[in-house]
Amino acid sequence: MQLIINIDMNSALSLQLNQFDFDENQLINAVEESQGEFLQRTVSLCSSCHQHIPAYVYHRNNSVWIAKKCKLHGLSHHMIERDYKFYAGLEYKKDSFNFTTNTVMTEVTDRCNIDCPHCYHIPNNKIPDIEYGKIIDRIYGWYDKSIETSILLAGAEPLVRKDIANLIQAIDKEFPASNIATLTNGINLSDYKKVQRLNDAGLKGVLIGLNHPDYLNMPKIRKKQLEGIENCINEGLHLYYIGYTMSSITELHDILYEITNNPWYPAHFRIRYGSDIGRYPDQQRLFVSDTYKIIEKWCLDNNKTFNIISQADNNLYHVMVEVEGKPIRVIQWCDETDIHMEELRSGPYCDFVENHGITNFLHQIIRRDVQKNQKNKLLDYTPNRYLMENQKDATDLDFKNLK
Repeated sequence: MQLIINIDMNSALSLQLNQFDFDENQLINAVEESQGEFLQRTVSLCSSCHQHIPAYVYHRNNSVWIAKKCKLHGLSHHMIERDYKFYAGLEYKKDSFNFTTNTVMTEVTDRCNIDCPHCYHIPNNKIPDIEYGKIIDRIYGWYDKSIETSILLAGAEPLVRKDIANLIQAIDKEFPASNIATLTNGINLSDYKKVQRLNDAGLKGVLIGLNHPDYLNMPKIRKKQLEGIENCINEGLHLYYIGYTMSSITELHDILYEITNNPWYPAHFRIRYGSDIGRYPDQQRLFVSDTYKIIEKWCLDNNKTFNIISQADNNLYHVMVEVEGKPIRVIQWCDETDIHMEELRSGPYCDFVENHGITNFLHQIIRRDVQKNQKNKLLDYTPNRYLMENQKDATDLDFKNLK
């Protein structure tokens, strides 16, 4: 193992270790020995060498598990959902809620004006911002003028760039048919003139990470975020979502109270509990059904309406519900141990990992974490089946035909 990990990238790839050329009976026997019932084939990641590996999804004792086999690190089993009946009732649709299937996130800076403990990016304010030309060249690498495409600017925090309005204007000039939006913590949106400049430059909307009212114990920052939301509403920028990441499940009451008692009407809200990617590795492990049930009980206890939005793009990692008429996306990210790639053949997509294709956001942030944060080499490429350009491939997964 150590030899493989320490050699350079090109040498590792030249070994042509085909993880999918294996005896599938190994996975069949693993499921049978666990007294599980097979559900489907999938692709996962090895948490030791970070390569794509074959896996089976199965259920036992009303929970859902993944068994996966790495040629270097052997067989492992991981729970991916606590409630099989809940999981079985979800209908996975590939169209992303509120986005086109061709929404692609692209990073424009490594800098940020706060240091969130749950952030997958791990900002570095010493790294210079990415040059216009490199950003535009990267977009040209995946942009398809024949279909509606949304360009979503990501960071760290895109709005710390002093030239962000000029960058948006440059992207809008090169890709006039696109919808340009940005992820943001909303702090810099408290400057109304800046919001006007962004709107004039061609920005169509924002996706704001607001978090808990006492988040980071910084009331001045929270005040600016709230001002930023109001400025966007007044300026007519589209609020794609207002999101909350919880450092503790006890924060959920305050978050739901704020959502249901506030006049905000973004396209939807988001509530996410932390994960190993999300920089809260010491948290109790929750699954999307856990948070879903807590929200459902809160609504019952507080006399609020609650419904699942069954026509949305619900899957293992996010479920759309409606609380008092407001849509909320309940989210639980996967990590390397429990990633199920067959559930990630949809947008939003990302280009965070250079030269490794455009794939789903969760897959990309896991790979990005290995490459950029952990400073490890990626020893394989993503199978073509999971690239954005192949999202409409409706064939069943066949390990032997993966490339």
